[in-house]
Amino acid sequence: MASLLIASCAVALCALVVVLAAEATAVGEVVPLTLLPQAALEKGAVCLDGSAPGYYWKHAGTPAAEKKWIVHQEGGGWCFTEEDCVKRSRTRLGSSKYFAENMTMLHNGFLSRDCKANPVFCDYNLVYMPYCDGGSFSGNRVDPVIYNGTKFYLRGKRILDAVFDEFADHFAQAEEFILTGCSAGGLATYLHADYPLDKLPKTVKYAVLADAGYFADVVNYIGKPAERTRMVGVYKMQNASSGVNQKCISATPVQDQWQCYFAQYTMPHIQSPVFALQSLYDFNQLKTVLNLPCIPPNCSDHYYQIFLHWRTTFLEVFSPFVNGTAKGSGVFADSCVEHCQSNSDRYWNNGVLVGGQTPHQTFYAWYFNSSTEQHTGREIDCPYPCNHHCPRYPHSNVGA
Repeated sequence: MASLLIASCAVALCALVVVLAAEATAVGEVVPLTLLPQAALEKGAVCLDGSAPGYYWKHAGTPAAEKKWIVHQEGGGWCFTEEDCVKRSRTRLGSSKYFAENMTMLHNGFLSRDCKANPVFCDYNLVYMPYCDGGSFSGNRVDPVIYNGTKFYLRGKRILDAVFDEFADHFAQAEEFILTGCSAGGLATYLHADYPLDKLPKTVKYAVLADAGYFADVVNYIGKPAERTRMVGVYKMQNASSGVNQKCISATPVQDQWQCYFAQYTMPHIQSPVFALQSLYDFNQLKTVLNLPCIPPNCSDHYYQIFLHWRTTFLEVFSPFVNGTAKGSGVFADSCVEHCQSNSDRYWNNGVLVGGQTPHQTFYAWYFNSSTEQHTGREIDCPYPCNHHCPRYPHSNVGA
């Protein structure tokens, strides 16, 4: 049932909102949608259109996994203007009216329920949070916004609060807990990396898996800060200062607090262990951050050289993971021109190798502190086009 939904954006990045249908299998039972109760709505936890947000809960597969949890924040881009938000409110990225009543898509990559493909994490409780706020679960605008007579709400942080409230008793007994997300959900994973800490036992094994969420605050290929302009607009419109890392906010002058909407400025303030899964030539960022008008091999030599230099630019802002300065961090950074890899068997378990290991093997070594000479938990790929394990064009994983 997976589908691609192209959200309202000024560029053609848009949203891979669920895993690819081409990779779907029949593993795992159907998972029903649970909408948040009226009490959550009364606290302002609503989608863009005012409808009730929800979640899909795949219960633990064995008694041994009953206190082990994965919480996944769905991605799907952002709305950048009020007009964007109104358009988005009429889709499944802005209204639960369009959520599937049941989902059978929780079965690929890290979220796989197939214990042959995902033997370590397949049995964990999985809480899948569908995305309907347009702001990476960070917005906290008190009053609704009215655009051309249509009312909409920017309340992503309240949705996050409400979902965690629903599971408060369960999370308070957790033995393991992994917060994850891809693209806009990957950014949310950086923004909220420390959010669960006071809701979990002191003894919990806690980790963050952020996939394709490290959107770089750098200038584009003609020297303009296009990504900063876009994301500062989202941050301000969403009134997101209370919905991001509060240590970052406290340490940053008011006029620069928009920086806390970027992973590169948030990372120094995160106290939780973070594993970054990130392409060094992220398809989405080549389009929306660098604004490159082509993708190899369909580039002139001029644009190809700009493409090749992107790796150097990105590694500079990705330094907490490159240099290992982020406390307890792990990383798998490949040279494939892709975007979002943890929820794809093709990437997570099978095809892509760096240092002789898959993202799954690298994450496993890091998460369980089982690093060896062969499996270190830290892998940075060589420059494009060195990695012959990368899938060939055209690119299929192109969401945000």
